[in-house]
Amino acid sequence: MLNLTIFVVVMRRILENLRNRIAEIPMAIVMLLFALGISFAEYICLPMWLCITIVLSSLLGVLFVRGMWQRLAVAILVVSLGVTLHSLSYVGEVPYNRPLDMTLKITRSTTVRGDYAGAEATICECEEPSLVGRMVVVWCDSATTLTARDRISLRQKIRPFREERRAYAELMHHRGFVGATTIYPQQHFTLTPARYTSLHDWATERLREQIPAGDARAVVLAMVTGYRGEIDTALREKYALSGASHLLAVSGLHIGIVFMLINILLLPLLLLTYGKVARSVLAILLIWLYVVLCGAPPSAIRAAVMFSLLQIALSSPYRYLSLNVLAGTALIMAMFDTHLIFDISFQLSFLAVAGILLWAVPACRLLRTPYRLVNGVVAVLLVGVSSTVATLPIVSESFGIVSLIGVIINPIVIALANVLVVAGVFTMLIPIPVVASLTEGVAHLQNTIVEWVQSLPWGYFEYKMPEWLVWVIYLVFAAITLFVWSIKRERRSEIADY
Repeated sequence: MLNLTIFVVVMRRILENLRNRIAEIPMAIVMLLFALGISFAEYICLPMWLCITIVLSSLLGVLFVRGMWQRLAVAILVVSLGVTLHSLSYVGEVPYNRPLDMTLKITRSTTVRGDYAGAEATICECEEPSLVGRMVVVWCDSATTLTARDRISLRQKIRPFREERRAYAELMHHRGFVGATTIYPQQHFTLTPARYTSLHDWATERLREQIPAGDARAVVLAMVTGYRGEIDTALREKYALSGASHLLAVSGLHIGIVFMLINILLLPLLLLTYGKVARSVLAILLIWLYVVLCGAPPSAIRAAVMFSLLQIALSSPYRYLSLNVLAGTALIMAMFDTHLIFDISFQLSFLAVAGILLWAVPACRLLRTPYRLVNGVVAVLLVGVSSTVATLPIVSESFGIVSLIGVIINPIVIALANVLVVAGVFTMLIPIPVVASLTEGVAHLQNTIVEWVQSLPWGYFEYKMPEWLVWVIYLVFAAITLFVWSIKRERRSEIADY
């Protein structure tokens, strides 16, 4: 009887602590409610007048009621905002398979895939006004080279994405693409080359001048400047099967490395009177300058927004929680583009960072030793494992691959990525032969490891996880994490009482 009483008391305190911990992350709750509204609008179309009525009614409830009813009104307001904003993004019917006069502006250069090449473009002018501003995938012969900011005027049909690739079609639609078009070699079109050189072109050319052509340079260009035009199909497949394909797109990992480098280089500013503010302002400006050098891909922009908010939080004298910063970033970006929550790269980016914040950071504090070198190695290993485990279910559901060896090699390739990105940035800004050789050597080593891992028969297996199982796994992850949080607080409370 005594044991049962003790168990009930302990569980009650754990539940109270759990409720308090959840209350500490309000932005995460708000983001979940907002995403719930967007998901609802994706499957059920409500009239706009009804959406606006619900938003205004819940807003009045927030202003004039108190207590539990006010919290309920806030929740309804956030959900209804998600429904309304997502409903406003509806494009309408697209005139597929009808010849249209249009002008396309290339936003992403051609990437060769065997005998053909693919590029991405925005419709600048079109006889169908509703298509202006939308995006299309442009397929062409591998001999046709299209670079960013080139303009193409032609009369061509827009065709829908193939029905048998439904997941791909949904992903592209959520990214703003209405379909695809093909430029044939014998077709008449007017190509207007870009009139100026961008910072992205400058950065790419600087690295090309320092590093000889080959797979190593292709990886350096992809990881440092975001240019993937030199990555062939074989190399891309090796990285995908080894579970390291995330390295080939500038995202949170790469921006995070540059974020740490900038803050280390700006440490002397802390000696000044307003040094902390000066460092934060200069760090944010340099982060966004790097994003521009990378061609400003969506993944880099998302990461830059997050690290900008994190930089502000670090310079603030008030207490903050990194998960709130992450959720706040996601909320801001989703309000501007509600389709982002369905984007696989958006999901992977924020799940990886959430895994690092929730698992790797506490584990690093728990395993801290008096030796900085050991702490650094442990941190890199934990970051790699946490980000890989956090994204593994959605990778399996989206790509049909479970990389067993990826959990082991990701810490290694992430450590190499730190060296490669830092050395690559210095090679780009200050062309020193020794640094360029180091950058090329690290890229060679990374490619060798990826190729070896990809050749292992047990390194990965094909399995497409059902969507319901993905939700179950993430709910289990969340439950375990919250339970550990509550236990940690319970132990601190017992120590304080003692």
